[in-house]
Amino acid sequence: MPEEHMPPAEHEVPRNRQARDYESTHNRLFLIRLALTVCILAAYLLSGASAQLAAGLRTRFGNAWLLVNGLYTIVTIFGFAAFMFPLSVYSEHTLEHRYGLSRQSFEGWFFDYLKSLLIELVLAVLFVEAIYVFLRYAPNLWWIWATIFYVAVAVVLTAIAPVLIMPLFHKFEPLQNAALTDRVRTFAESAGLRVIGVFRWGLEEKTATGNAAITGIGRTRRIVLGDTLLEGYSEDEILAILAHEIGHYRHRDLARLILSGSITAAAGFYITHRVLGFLVNRFGFAGVDDIASFPLLVFCLLLFSLFTMPVSNGYSRRREFAADAYAVAAMGGPEPLVSALEKLADQNLSDRDPPRWIEWLLHSHPSIGRRVVRARNLSAPRSA
Repeated sequence: MPEEHMPPAEHEVPRNRQARDYESTHNRLFLIRLALTVCILAAYLLSGASAQLAAGLRTRFGNAWLLVNGLYTIVTIFGFAAFMFPLSVYSEHTLEHRYGLSRQSFEGWFFDYLKSLLIELVLAVLFVEAIYVFLRYAPNLWWIWATIFYVAVAVVLTAIAPVLIMPLFHKFEPLQNAALTDRVRTFAESAGLRVIGVFRWGLEEKTATGNAAITGIGRTRRIVLGDTLLEGYSEDEILAILAHEIGHYRHRDLARLILSGSITAAAGFYITHRVLGFLVNRFGFAGVDDIASFPLLVFCLLLFSLFTMPVSNGYSRRREFAADAYAVAAMGGPEPLVSALEKLADQNLSDRDPPRWIEWLLHSHPSIGRRVVRARNLSAPRSA
């Protein structure tokens, strides 16, 4: 009997229980973070702190409203991060060490945290400045311009992430295994995928989890294979994981997700547009372009994202199943993909069979258990 079909050994049972506990803890942390976010927004708004900060900045900088808005955003984001810092330490560092998934020291994690916060601050200032320019000069059509800007930024970030953002956190270098590199390149090119190279993704110094991806767009597109995959996975398993990613490319899932994301963003901004004016008047702000009303804007967008999250996640899970189907066809059968998924579930401490309502509500990917069943139940392999 092949190793991947053997029943779980006794020592693996605690690992499955750990995965369920890990999943449950993250779900509770999601609810805690959500509740804290709402409470902080409410306190920021109702205590008058938001209005006082905006008024103080206007007193200091006068009519330089772009500077006022930018500084308001920096103080607000930094303050929110400070309130959330203990939760971030627990969820991103302490918990990961408790379950054996992190290899980072606290100092290393904190340095990465500061880099992430700096990137978040830059993007937040850029986005908030743009939104309030639209609110100021096109109060009736700002939601259209906001959607266009949001989509443009998302596309640009997708293109530059492999060369400007990801290297800030991990080391990337050309894969030294010539045989595997040739096989990966041949496999990708046979599917019509052109990449600039195949890279070793330095994960093992920070994490025990495994990952692989096709990142970038056009001239920045590349295949990255986590070094945490290269040691414990066969070439067929690595190719099956890659075939799943190529399935997304062949199905034009990036374009699909950009389109669906654009529609969702437009709906969210439009509904916010319809509600924001009323709320701004209700709380006595000068207008929708008053930066002091920022907590109301965030609350509207947050509430919309929560209501639409199950729909967005459901669509994402459908695309994941389709990519799995492509991988099964490309590999000539389900076993390489199934074996890789089982290993990834164990390595990344994924709950193989979470409650269906949890998956429906919170997960952008189907559970490993459902993916394995679906892969094995596919009809006879089709030509890739």
